[in-house]
Amino acid sequence: MANPHRISPEPIPAAAPNPPTRAALTVLVGAAGLFLAWMAADGLFLIFAGLLFAALLDACMRGLSQLFAMPRRLNLAIVIVAMTLVVAGLLVWSGFSVAQRIDVLIETLRQQLHALEHSIVRLGVAPSGEGATTGAVGSLVSFLFPNPHQLFGEAQSAFTVALGGIGSAVIILLIGGFVAADPGLYRQGIVELLPRRHRIHAGLVLDEMALYLRRWLTGQLLAMLVLALLTWIMLLIIGVPSPLLLGVQAGLFNFIPYLGAVIGAVPVFLMALPLGVSSVLITIALFTVIHVGIAYILTPIIQKEAVQLPPALTLAGLVLFGVLFGIPGVAVATPLVAALRHAILQLRDFRAQDPA
Repeated sequence: MANPHRISPEPIPAAAPNPPTRAALTVLVGAAGLFLAWMAADGLFLIFAGLLFAALLDACMRGLSQLFAMPRRLNLAIVIVAMTLVVAGLLVWSGFSVAQRIDVLIETLRQQLHALEHSIVRLGVAPSGEGATTGAVGSLVSFLFPNPHQLFGEAQSAFTVALGGIGSAVIILLIGGFVAADPGLYRQGIVELLPRRHRIHAGLVLDEMALYLRRWLTGQLLAMLVLALLTWIMLLIIGVPSPLLLGVQAGLFNFIPYLGAVIGAVPVFLMALPLGVSSVLITIALFTVIHVGIAYILTPIIQKEAVQLPPALTLAGLVLFGVLFGIPGVAVATPLVAALRHAILQLRDFRAQDPA
């Protein structure tokens, strides 16, 4: 006979997830994702550069559509043809300018090295000797500036590097062109990979990221334009040869934050060299002042208004991406940080509204 006072055992509730274990798993997954991103950094940077180029094409097409109502594909074709002509013209222009000035530059450098050498001899720092000093100067000039007629023969050693750079540029152009031609197709493809209840908000996040990339590009192009104009005016007043070309080059190099200023200063220094030491010092000093004003005053103000990106966060992103990924990381650090920041803010707001 069953005992009526016997208490039936209660079902054992399922064990709740252990918060420390969940946190450890989250950290582990995040670390694994960062490691995979670091291993595939080259490919990821190419993809992001392609998306950035797509944002540039899209911004240009939006501006063109304000003037002429045309189909998107025709709009894209006009923008690509215009960009191709501009780039080709700039390359030809630069090549002719360099070819016309290279002989003068080499001779000027040789004379200045001779003058410096004689000054050192007069001070008693180095022993006099025409043969030794002439050989030293000639070796230094030959090392810094090889014979222009032999440059093409020596370029064979850099063929592999150049081929890799051309391949990367082709990939970036193809990704940008395909995405700009039909952005909705790729947006839909990414959204469909997510659960249904997250698709609407994920699409909004992607739209927000694309918007901020376009706004960052607009602000960056404005800063580059101001820098090019100021550099052109400064070089024109000083009398440096090819001031307009050097101004355009300085503006284009400014696309890479901070590092672009150093790269852009090299052709300016070389072109100012035949004018004398005093002109070179004045040119470099004014060039530095202009770049510092643009990089530390104008650009942060523009980008803060465009993408609400604090200057300290921009600098931290440049340092971090530069240490981890080198020059490609520096080139895309600022737009990538801006896009990721706004994506994280959107996802945080979404989780606050819908905890489930």
